[in-house]
Parts: sequence; structure tokens; C-alpha cells
Amino acid sequence: MRLDNKNYRHAWLALYFVIYVLWYMLDESLVDGPYTSVQVFIDQYIPFCEYFVIPYVMWYPYLAVIGFFLLFKEEYDFCRYMWTMIIGLSFCLIVYLVFPNGQDLRPESFERSNFFTRLVGSLYAADSNINVFPSMHVYGTIAPLAAVLNTKALEGKRGIKITALVLAILICMSTVFIKQHSVLDVLGGAAVFAPIYYMAYRRGRSWRLWTWPANPFRSGQRKERLRRKKKRRLV
Repeated sequence: MRLDNKNYRHAWLALYFVIYVLWYMLDESLVDGPYTSVQVFIDQYIPFCEYFVIPYVMWYPYLAVIGFFLLFKEEYDFCRYMWTMIIGLSFCLIVYLVFPNGQDLRPESFERSNFFTRLVGSLYAADSNINVFPSMHVYGTIAPLAAVLNTKALEGKRGIKITALVLAILICMSTVFIKQHSVLDVLGGAAVFAPIYYMAYRRGRSWRLWTWPANPFRSGQRKERLRRKKKRRLV
């Protein structure tokens, strides 16, 4: 694939993830002092379960597979997916800088020693307990799910959509069961996505922002999308 080819110029948006990683590392280094603890009383009633580390790490292939699928199958939905990720993740990273926060829910030691607890331990070592609200893990799970549920490339593929939904639920649940996030973090990630979803998939579907830098809609494509939108409203 050549990124200078006009048919794939939308792929340049994926370079944001390089910026995201560098920005996240910067946040981790700058937020190094006191932080506001964001856990709530409900978290104390959620047991630690190391087996949820599996859906937790599934997040990485989850967003990658969806991203690559849309990249090659539906350029406009790929742009919409990427812009929701860019806007939401950037917002979270800014919040971490202006509102240093963290949680103190991690167990001091594991009751069992097995593959899963060792994997959790590795995650703890690689990812600190700060910069947790709102949860980018949760936001970055809901955004790909919304892309799957709204892309025309998967119309009629109910099994795929249900699978994506179930996996998204497990990933979000995993964040609290391995004590990487608080319930408040999960709600925060969902709350950040709500207005962005409205703008990207409801109110502003025809706005050029959400489909740039893909080729502009041709008149026939725009009419077809408006027809599909009206059909969904009637249903």
C-alpha cells in the first residue's frame, strides 16, 4: 500500500498512534507527584480476578483489527473511526496533565501464582496506577465498537457485530476486575465518548471533518448515505 496514492491517503491518520504513544509517555513522566485518588466505594466490592487479564490484553488486537478492516474496506468509516480516537484520546491525555489522578486498588500481593497473575504483574510494571480517569482503555474500546456497529461494510453481518459487542463488554469489565481502573474511570471513558459519538455518527455524519482526508463524497455517495440514514430512523 502506498500512502501517497489518493485511494489510501486516509491511512495517514493512523500515524496519530505514534503521537499518542509519545504523548502518553510524556504524561507518565510529567505526572510524577501527588495525585487525586478517583476510586469509589463500589470498587471495594469488586473482587480481583486475574483471568480477566485475557480480555484486557485483547484490547490491542481489537482496535488494530477493526482499524485495518476499515482502512481497506471503507475509507470514510475509517476516517470517522480515527477522528473519534484522535479527539477522545487527546482529550484524556490533556485531562491527565491538568488533573493528575490515580487509583490505589491494586493488590499488594497475589493469592495465587500462575500464568495470569504473572501477566497482570507485568502489566502493573509496564503501566502505572496514575492517569486513569477517564479510562482510555474503555474509550478506546467503545470507539472501535461504534465503528463496527455503524459501518456499511458490515451491514447484515449480525454475528460479527454481536461478537464485537461481547468482546467490548468483556474488555471494559476487565479494567476493574484486574484493578487497573476504578468504576469511575469506566464511566468517565464512556461519558467522554457520548458527545463525540453524537457528533460523529448522528449529528455530523455529512460533515467533511469526519471523512477527511479521504476523497470527498461524490454526489451519488452522499445521496445514498442520506437514504440509509433516513431508513435507519424509520426502523
